[in-house]
Amino acid sequence: MRRLFVLLLLLLCSPALGLRLVLLSDFNGSYGSTTYPAAVGRTVGRIVGEWKPDLVLSAGDLIAAQKASLGAAQLQAMWQGFEQNVRGPLQNAGIPFAFALGNHDASLALDRHEAAAYWKNHVPELHFVDRANFPFWYSFVAQNVFVAVLDATGPKVGAEQRAWLAAQLAAPVAQNARYRLVMGHLALAGISREKNKVGEVIAEATALRAVLERGNVTAYIHGHHAAYYAGRLGKLQILSSGGIGGRDYVGFAGTARSVVTVLDVQEGQIKLTAYDADTGAVIPNSSLPPRIDGLGGPVFRVESLK
Repeated sequence: MRRLFVLLLLLLCSPALGLRLVLLSDFNGSYGSTTYPAAVGRTVGRIVGEWKPDLVLSAGDLIAAQKASLGAAQLQAMWQGFEQNVRGPLQNAGIPFAFALGNHDASLALDRHEAAAYWKNHVPELHFVDRANFPFWYSFVAQNVFVAVLDATGPKVGAEQRAWLAAQLAAPVAQNARYRLVMGHLALAGISREKNKVGEVIAEATALRAVLERGNVTAYIHGHHAAYYAGRLGKLQILSSGGIGGRDYVGFAGTARSVVTVLDVQEGQIKLTAYDADTGAVIPNSSLPPRIDGLGGPVFRVESLK
C-alpha cells in the first residue's frame, strides 16, 4: 500500500505546464484587528479575477495576534475575519491556500491553540505527503512541485524539525519533483532593516541551510521581513515574501512597499512577477538592490528560481 501511495504521488509530481502560484504574506492589521488593509481586498480580487492561480502560498502573519491580552473570543473573531476576507473568497473560487504560520498567528500558547482549532475545520485541499503535525509543519505536492512547510513562528527551528525535513527531502516524492520549495515564517538572513537583528531571523540558520542544500531545495520562502527579494544565500536560493505595508531593505532607505508575487512554474525556471499591491504596477527586478548585507548574509539578487 505504501508503494502504491508513493507511486501516486510521483504521478502528481510529473512535469506539467501552466502551474501558477501566488505568494501573499504578512498582511495582518494592527493587534486584535478583525479587518484588513484595503490592499488585501484588492489583491484577493486580482487573485480570483485576474491571476487565477492553482494555489496561493503564504509565509505567515495571517491574523494580528501575539498579544497576551487578546483572549480566545478575540482570536476566534480574527480568524473569522481571515475566513471572510481571504480564505473564503479563495475557497469559493476553487483556489487552495497553503501557509506557514507566522509569529502573529501562533507564537503564544493560546494563539497556537486557536490556530490549530481554526485549521482543523478548514484543512486546505492539498495533496498531502505528511500532515501529522498540521497546521504547524507539513508537506504536499502540487503537480511538479514538492513543498515542505516549517514551524518558524520564532527563531528556533530545532533538531526535530530539521530531521523531519531531511527525511521529507530525501523521499522519492521530493527527489523526483522538478522543484522543491521549503516555506517558513522567519528568514535565514536579514532582508529588511527593521527585522535585521537577533531574534528576527532563524537562530540556527547554518544548520537549517545545510539540510536545505543537501536536499537540493530550489528555494526557501519566508515572510516576517515584509520586503520582497529573490536572491542567493550561499548555494541556496531564497524568496523573501513582500508584505502589505512593507519595510525598507537593509541599507536602502525609502524602499518599503506592499508586494504580492505571481510564480509561474516552467520547465527550466520559476518565473517571478512582483506587483506593487497599492498601485498594481509590476516591480522590475532590476529595481531591487543587487546585494543585501544583512545579518547572516550577504544575499545576491537573482532573476528567477532555477
